Amino acid sequence: MPRRRCSLFYLLALLSVANIALALTAWESIHQTIHTYPLAIDSKDFALLSKVFTPDATANYTGDLSNLNGLPAIQTGLAASVATVYSQHLLGTTVIDIHSDRIDANSTTYFQASLFGNPYSIGSVVYLYGFYADTLEKGVEGWRISRRQLVFQGPGFVGNLSLVGG
Repeated sequence: MPRRRCSLFYLLALLSVANIALALTAWESIHQTIHTYPLAIDSKDFALLSKVFTPDATANYTGDLSNLNGLPAIQTGLAASVATVYSQHLLGTTVIDIHSDRIDANSTTYFQASLFGNPYSIGSVVYLYGFYADTLEKGVEGWRISRRQLVFQGPGFVGNLSLVGG
């Protein structure tokens, strides 16, 4: 069987197709940003939040976490909110609306969070239900949340409220 010679052009075309296949769409990139959030909170790796929020982001989680302005305030506030508990945040339905300018987007993401006492014992858990309403911006480092509003659904907090100061 004769051996085929590959031209440089052919090899570059193959590399280009491979890179296109690996590139994420805007929707996938936004989804990845949003879904990095629970990994940061539950692992208590608050530096990872720099992959989620813009440096000047604002967040309103209600109560003591109502007016968080800037990434450092968000990191500090969220760290304090889970300092005495273990947590598991589950994100569900996510709807993403990418604006026509392709550099701004809005999203709504449903969540359920469980906060477990540290140390855990029977009955030392509180559950939270709601959604995040986010505004995102595309920057040099990718899509980041510039504004987050937590909206509780149903009863909000359910369970042993003493875990969250209730």
